Amino acid sequence: MIIKFRKGIDKPGTLTCVRPDGSTTWTKLHPGIEMHDFAHFVVETELGFPNAFYGIVAKGFDIGDFELPREQRPVALKPVNLPVEALQTEHIVNLLQTRFPNSNQDLDFITTLKNILTEKEIDFPKVLDQEKLNRINERLRDLLFKWNELENGGTLELEFDPLPK
Repeated sequence: MIIKFRKGIDKPGTLTCVRPDGSTTWTKLHPGIEMHDFAHFVVETELGFPNAFYGIVAKGFDIGDFELPREQRPVALKPVNLPVEALQTEHIVNLLQTRFPNSNQDLDFITTLKNILTEKEIDFPKVLDQEKLNRINERLRDLLFKWNELENGGTLELEFDPLPK
C-alpha cells in the first residue's frame, strides 16, 4: 500500500492510502497529527505488524472508520475486537509522542511501556527491544525531518510493507 502525506498550502494537509487494488481512503491531517501517523508507519513496519492501523486500512477499512466515536465504528474496529498488535501499536505510538522530544534522554521507555500494557492487560510485543526502539526513533526522526523540509503542497510517499527491515 502507498501512503501519501500531502502538505497543505492554505488548508490542512491530507493523508491518502492507496491499496494494492487501487482503492483509496483519505483524511485531513490536523496540525501535529502527522507525527502520530508517521509513528504508526515506523512502528508497524519496524516491528512487522500487519494487523495494526495501516494493515487494517490496507485490508479495506476506511481511515474515517477509526475517527468515528467508538460506539459507531464497525464491529471489527471496536477496541475489544482489535488485534493485539493494533492495541500494542497504539500504546507505543502514544508513548513515543509524549517522549519523543526527549528521546535522547535516559528514559526507560520499555519499562514504562511494559507497565502501561500490564495495566491494560495487553501482552508486551516480544519483537520490541532497545535496538528496535532505537531504530524506531531514528526512522521517526528522519520522517519528521523530511516532512519539515517538504514544501507546502508537496507530497511524501511511503510504501507500507509490514515486514521488518
